[in-house]
Amino acid sequence: MSKPREFLDKDRNIAMKYYDLCEYDRSTKKALTILKRELKYLISEDPYFLDSYSDYYQILMNENSFIEARVIINRAYKNALKLILDENKKWPDSLEWGFIENRHIIRAILNKAIDEWSAENETVALDLFRNLLKTNPRDNAGVRFYILAILMGMSFEKYENKFNKDGYYDSSSWEWFAKNSNKFEDEFPSVD
Repeated sequence: MSKPREFLDKDRNIAMKYYDLCEYDRSTKKALTILKRELKYLISEDPYFLDSYSDYYQILMNENSFIEARVIINRAYKNALKLILDENKKWPDSLEWGFIENRHIIRAILNKAIDEWSAENETVALDLFRNLLKTNPRDNAGVRFYILAILMGMSFEKYENKFNKDGYYDSSSWEWFAKNSNKFEDEFPSVD
């Protein structure tokens, strides 16, 4: 039996530049134009630091630039796979959120899965969510809720309308999960 493969990304120097940009004004069209230019620069400087893509993707989604947003998140996803897949194109056994270095990868894959779900490609989204849950069973990103929603036939829009309370999720999503997850016990193994 082979040893489980744990993925841990390297520390990326560009992260500090990105976090400085997170404080940037987003209230005007001019400010967003400058921010998008800076994010493009960060992407060119380190195409494997994926938070730059994720932020750019969110801005484009907010601007209803869906085609361009999809191009950006697809690039991030492809680069995420280049980082984590082994020579046999297998996901690592562990891609833990607990390592700060991995969070940009998890967020990029999460955004890709949500994008697929929003485009009604539930099979693709479900596969990505399942891989994220399998490699990070503590599920800091909350993908188990998305898996359950898809299995129960909910669209992403319906899920968001039901549980997103102006950018945060209250206890109602936990209560809903506790009530319905037992219908799909094989999907949600317990975590020690």
